[in-house]
Amino acid sequence: MVTENPLQGDNLNYLKPGNKYKGTDISTVATSFEEIIDKSPMIVFFWEGDQRAKTNYVSERVTIFGYKPEDFLEGRMTYNELIHPEDRSFVHNEFENFRKNSSKQFTCEYRVIDSSGSIKWISEITFPTRCDDNLEYHGILLDVTERKISERTILEKERDISILYSASALASESLDVDDLLDEMLMEMGDLLDITAGGVYIINPEEKEAVLRAYIGPEGEYPESIHYSAVENMFDNSASSPSGPLVAEDTFHYQGQMQRKKYLLFRLHSREKIMGFIQLSIPLNHEVSEKSLQVLEHVGKHIGIAIENAQLFEMTQRAYEDLKNLDKLKSEFLANLTHELKTPLISIKGFSDLLDKERLGELNEDQKKANMAVVRNADRLKRLIDSLLYMSMEKEGKYQYHFEEVDVGEIITDAMDKMEVHIEGKDVDIGIDIQNKSSLIYGDRDRLTNVFLNILDNASKFTQGSGKIKITLKEEEEYIHIRIKDNGIGIPKEKLPRIFDMFYQIDGSTTRIYNGVGMGLHICKKVIDIHNGSIWAKSMEGLGTTVHVKLPKT
Repeated sequence: MVTENPLQGDNLNYLKPGNKYKGTDISTVATSFEEIIDKSPMIVFFWEGDQRAKTNYVSERVTIFGYKPEDFLEGRMTYNELIHPEDRSFVHNEFENFRKNSSKQFTCEYRVIDSSGSIKWISEITFPTRCDDNLEYHGILLDVTERKISERTILEKERDISILYSASALASESLDVDDLLDEMLMEMGDLLDITAGGVYIINPEEKEAVLRAYIGPEGEYPESIHYSAVENMFDNSASSPSGPLVAEDTFHYQGQMQRKKYLLFRLHSREKIMGFIQLSIPLNHEVSEKSLQVLEHVGKHIGIAIENAQLFEMTQRAYEDLKNLDKLKSEFLANLTHELKTPLISIKGFSDLLDKERLGELNEDQKKANMAVVRNADRLKRLIDSLLYMSMEKEGKYQYHFEEVDVGEIITDAMDKMEVHIEGKDVDIGIDIQNKSSLIYGDRDRLTNVFLNILDNASKFTQGSGKIKITLKEEEEYIHIRIKDNGIGIPKEKLPRIFDMFYQIDGSTTRIYNGVGMGLHICKKVIDIHNGSIWAKSMEGLGTTVHVKLPKT
């Protein structure tokens, strides 16, 4: 059996002196309920009329707003006056929708103003109730100010974290200054409800701050701000402001005087001030101390990012300058090799004619002198060819001519060309080929120059009675060539660098051995092109062995 609550709906008529509720006088029950209501954290209102203009009942708890129940019961105060002016329209519309839809319950949260002018938040739950053929509204109000403050604090923290995260993410991702600043302003516009914003980057040489990024109405911020050395607020001096600033200003804009509220914070990079961000915010917008601290951290993130981006831009410009210099160098080398080749052809041609005595018979001294000319002309030709090869290879213009070739024949050809270089030296070059034919797929001329360079090095660094032994052996997938000499060897600490460009074991001005340090570097580049490998083993004073492996066909 369900017993209806005598305080609900039409049963309010039951609250008459003398009536009984479960054997107890109903007036005693009503008094008990009223005591419970007054001691609870809730405020109870009974209103009459569609606009809730008349209050029929209000609990004693209304004193938390600084008012007495009599203020409402005797008409000195209406409930609508209790609601915050900015929320009255909203609450009215919500209540009207509730009435028109004949809903069973009205629920709403809004602000009220107590007698001292302080703002509090309440949560209202109201029910329509029929009483003596009249429609009343019974409402329960609960003060939720602390919850709202907590929610706002959480939202502010989330916003602060979002700003910091956005600043950190943008700072780490972008190396383009303009993109970084535009993105950062858009993020702040979304998070801080700004009406305009600009980022100024300081140019210390011109003593001005230049507007680098901007959002908002056109012309609100100046393109640049000039400052003097004495009145420089960005010089890190003890008198300059260290944290964000909030200020108001009156200015003339589009024929009218306007007031604006500004938020300004500096962009730091270590101990250097890179610039500042100025944000226009609504006049009624309050910026908390915690938000100012967050913006100070944001300024440091963005300042460092700006400096990194500026350094990147400088590096890019320097790189472009180097590329231009490198291009000039390549063009110079190409022109130089062409100019050197022209007279060299004549020198080599006439020296060959002299050697063959086509221009007359030569005595022994003349033959030796002409042989020196031939030897050095050939060395000069190889140097010019190396310069030309490096220039064309770097620009990707060198054309290799791959075909099936015999490595043994290439090495023999290189040995024949070495004869002129070891003329007069006590150097013996021997070869041991274990296979009749050792075929690979390669560029004959370039491979010939590789072995010629290796043999030339071996001969150059062999003193006294020198021996150079070449062995050629087929392995599983490669042909393995060893060129061993009994020369002066290579110091252990210098061995890893012998294939570097322009590296010389003896780079001093008093060095004994000639060369520019390109030979072995070119050898490695050519062997790499052939999908092979090259390395050296050496012991100082005991000689060097250069190993070359080339893939078989």
